[in-house]
Amino acid sequence: MCFPSAAHAQDVACAVGAPTGDADPEPENTAEAAELRGLATGAGVKVAVIDTGVTRHPQLDQLVGGADFVTPDAPEPFKDCDAHGTVVAGIIAGADAGIAPDAEIMSIRQSSGHYRSSSSMPQGGGETPGAGDLETLTRSIHNALDEKAGIINISVVSCVEPALAPRVDTRGIEGALQRAERDGAVVVAAAGNVSHECPAGSTVYPAHFATVLTVGARSDSHTIADYSLPVPEGKGLVTAPGTIGRALAPSAPGWSAGKAGERGVVEPFTGTSFAAPVVSGTAALLRQRYPHASPAQIRGMIVASAEPHGGAVDPLRAVTYLERELSASPDPLRVVPVETVASAAPARGGFAVACVVLAAVIAFAAGALHSAFRNARRSQPNPVVRPGQ
Repeated sequence: MCFPSAAHAQDVACAVGAPTGDADPEPENTAEAAELRGLATGAGVKVAVIDTGVTRHPQLDQLVGGADFVTPDAPEPFKDCDAHGTVVAGIIAGADAGIAPDAEIMSIRQSSGHYRSSSSMPQGGGETPGAGDLETLTRSIHNALDEKAGIINISVVSCVEPALAPRVDTRGIEGALQRAERDGAVVVAAAGNVSHECPAGSTVYPAHFATVLTVGARSDSHTIADYSLPVPEGKGLVTAPGTIGRALAPSAPGWSAGKAGERGVVEPFTGTSFAAPVVSGTAALLRQRYPHASPAQIRGMIVASAEPHGGAVDPLRAVTYLERELSASPDPLRVVPVETVASAAPARGGFAVACVVLAAVIAFAAGALHSAFRNARRSQPNPVVRPGQ
């Protein structure tokens, strides 16, 4: 089983963003962005960012604090020592370049690589680098739901070797995800990056759970990045760009091109962590336009509107997907009177026919809408989650 870890004092210097030297962002598709913002902006939707904290920034004018599970005795949800959560939040809701600029961001500080934790993992105890585990992730999801988040972005992952997975107790996080489904919250998570700590074939939490919308990274418009971890057979994968050329600086009011490394080397913001918020921002737009849609219906619209090969998500295409489906339906049959008569009886009969036709038109429209939602739900893959396997 995995047990909670307690974070100790910070022992690694915080990451620093490499400045771009630019004062304002320059969106690549200004016309498309304007069209998208004319349809939805995420207004009225709260997006919980379960991450390394989110720094206060002029571009995040609707930022609120949630819990801090890294240093709970001295909570700092607005401290992003890892230069990660701030970038994620900016992709979702940055005022100038965010996908859903009017969405409210709630920062929940769940993990950090700049602290050490007491660990009771099956392979042995002792102190390990980094703070955050499945227990704090579970509590973070509940915190987001307590605060009425409609979208939950999780760009942190827990990778477990297949041989170790049966010993991990996932009942807590499964219960939290089931509550999210009941409460109407869409959970979006990064698929994870291939690394020494997370090789292909790993069990990845929470990405591999059935009700989580899992997001991989693309290296270009047609190719899934080679570092993007695959998902289990039977579970669908959507993708978004994995490299962010210009992001919110985690320690200053401006913009950053990546993390500042030694000898002037800049480490770009690349990974599935930065693909997931593209989909979370899209989900926030859909939640605004369809406030009564279930999480399954929102997931279904995103999956159905994605490119069939590679699952590329385009926010504008996703937001207009349902309208396009309805407009493609054939026009209802129209009844045109042949002649005009003076008798009152035929007039009353014509009125009755008109009522019947009107009812048929209303029924047809309702049926088309129901069919579109039903097809969206059918397109959502529903893999079987096997706890402990």
